[in-house]
Order: sequence, then structure tokens, then C-alpha cells
Amino acid sequence: MPEFVAKMGTAEGDVIERVYLSENADALRRDLERKDFLVFSIRRKAGFGSLLPGMGRGRIKMKEFLIFNQQLAALLQAGLPIISSLDVLLERRKNPSFRKALTDIRDQVKAGTSLSEAFASQGDLFPPIYSSSLASGERSGEVASVLRRYITHTKKVLGLKSKVIAALIYPAILFLMSFMVIAILIYFVIPKFSEIYAGFGGIENLPLITKILLGVSNFATQNAALMVPGLLAAFLGFTAWRRTASGALTVDSWVLKVPFVGGIIHKYCVSRFTRTLGTLVAGGIPLVNSLEIAAPAAGNRFFVSKLSTVPGKVREGNALATSLEQTGLFSDLALEMIKVGESTGALQEMLDNVSSLYDEEIDDSLQNIEALMVPVMLVFMGVFIAFIMLAIYMPLIKSYGMQGR
Repeated sequence: MPEFVAKMGTAEGDVIERVYLSENADALRRDLERKDFLVFSIRRKAGFGSLLPGMGRGRIKMKEFLIFNQQLAALLQAGLPIISSLDVLLERRKNPSFRKALTDIRDQVKAGTSLSEAFASQGDLFPPIYSSSLASGERSGEVASVLRRYITHTKKVLGLKSKVIAALIYPAILFLMSFMVIAILIYFVIPKFSEIYAGFGGIENLPLITKILLGVSNFATQNAALMVPGLLAAFLGFTAWRRTASGALTVDSWVLKVPFVGGIIHKYCVSRFTRTLGTLVAGGIPLVNSLEIAAPAAGNRFFVSKLSTVPGKVREGNALATSLEQTGLFSDLALEMIKVGESTGALQEMLDNVSSLYDEEIDDSLQNIEALMVPVMLVFMGVFIAFIMLAIYMPLIKSYGMQGR
């Protein structure tokens, strides 16, 4: 029987996370609700099979889900019933995981389950913000409007994500190409020169940098058969540790400390959190519930751990701005804007302004990366490769100089 991780609220107001054995997520949700738990999310616990790509449960890309919602909103706006709309969209799905989930959702809706509950029953296959937004739309009778708001939210998140990825692609390509050049020199070029150096009176007569380079090359070539499986084992071990709660928290905290990139990721997480929170608040979802849903949307486990204390403090009567300030994740300007939004009743607008503010800062940071990081990497890699070439040719130059005397 599979294991599921359930995040839920107790009657005392605490938020807990426990592991249960159940036939499926829907059955577990019903069982927990009968025990008076408020279920926020249920996800299947990752096993060893999920360590390798393609072996875990299939995922649905955000862009694919965006297109689905655009089509669903258009069909509902045209007056087509929900079940008929799902039947039409089901025929267009090529992703087997999405098709299977959508078939189950369609069957649940036919049986009388609400659309929001049907999507929520799929565990972590769909974002929690989606089912919560649908629930608010069902209560107000404005499902199509809620879908359009979610589409706008997703487009902004995708646009910001694309900007970050595009800015980091070029530096990543430079690093990869430099690594490949260095690997070719160490594994193929330097061993050829070591045969030439043998006629120079032995290794002890070579310059120090050449000795170091030969030692690295000999170690790499002689232990290549052990290094590949060793690196693979290290990768799998790191991946398994990364999937644990402590490992994910540690790695995500490290990521935020990486020069240049860490600052951008920090701003990206804040932007996603505030934009998601604003979308939920605009949909009429209570602030505490919105905070519980929006915190995981930040994406970074370190952020999520810091934000997890905010819903409880707000539930106790503390102001949102004060509770967020205690996390140390937000700038003074962002906190002042949120405080103004609380006092004037325009929280949703101010949250959108905060996310837009961070988006602008991300754009500025990306421009700085393009202006500084690429030249710095070119200089660094150029110096490193020049060092290798100097180590290779210095004995030859020295030998030719001695022959010319």
C-alpha cells in the first residue's frame, strides 16, 4: 500500500504533517476529514524510483497546464457545462499523466464532486492555489473569472521564470564549454606530452606547474573507471539526501548564498509568494488559508520554513506586515507597502505592487549578471586554460632554449 504525506490543520489550530498508508489520496482525504482534520494537501511519498528521471509519477508542465486553463475558461465562458468542457479537453491531452488525472476528475465531477475537490484529490500533481481558487469561484459562481485570474498569475510567473533562465543560460554554456576543453586537455592532450617529457631526463627535472598538471592527468586517466561510477553514486546519494526534509532545507539555504544567483532567487521567491498570496486574497479566500497555500508557492524550502510561522501569528491576531517582518525575508519598502494595504483595505493591490517591485529588481539584477558575470567567467576560464597551456609548453620552450646555446 503506498505512503502519502498529508499536511493538515488540527482542531486546536496547529498545522501538522504526517505520513499515512492508504489506497489512494482521495480515500485518505475522506478518512482525515471524518476525523475533523482540515486537509491542506496530500502528496505521495517519494521512493527510490523517483530519484531517476522518468521513474516517478509524471509531471505536468506549467505551460501545458496554462494552455489547458485557457481552453477551459474559453469553453465555460461560451456557456458549455463543466463536464462537457472536460470531455472536449480530454480528447486533446497527449500527456498520459495529465490525461489519466483529467479522466479521474471528469468521473468525480459526474458523480457529484465539485471541480475544486476533484482537482485537490490528485495530490501534488496540481498546485494547491488552483483548487483553492476554483473553490472560491464555485462559491461565488464566477469560475470563469477565477480561471482568468489564475491564467494571468501563471503567465506572470512563467514570464519571470523565463527571464531568469535565459539570463543564466549563457554563463552556464561558457562554464560547460570550458569544462569540456579542460577535460580534453587532461585526458587526451597531456598524456601525449608526458611521453615527450620522458626524454627530458625524468619528471624531477620538469617545472613545478608541469609536475602538478601531470599528476592530475595521471590520476584522472588511471582512475577513470572508478571515477564515473563514483560520481554517479555521489549524485544519487546527493539526490536522495536532497529529497529529505533536512537535505532540501540545507541545499535551498546554500542556493540563496551563491553570489549573483542567490540574490535573484531570493527576489524570485518573494515575488512568487506575494503574487500567489494576492491572487488568493483577490479570490475571497481567508488570509490565514491564503498564507498556508501561498508559502509553498515560493518554491525554496528555506523560504517555506520561514514563512510557515506566519499563518499561526496572523491567526493569533498579529498584523501580516509584522509577521512577515519577523521572517527577515522582505525589504523595508515591501513591508511598508503591505502595511499600507492592510490599513486601507487594499491588500491585494499592494501585494501585486510588491511582486511587481521585486520583478523590476530581478530585471536589474539580470542585466548586471549579463554585464559582469560573463566577462568575469571569460577572464577566469581564460587564465585557467592559459595556466594549463603554460604548464604544457614550458618544458618544451626550456628545452629548445638550451639546444640553441
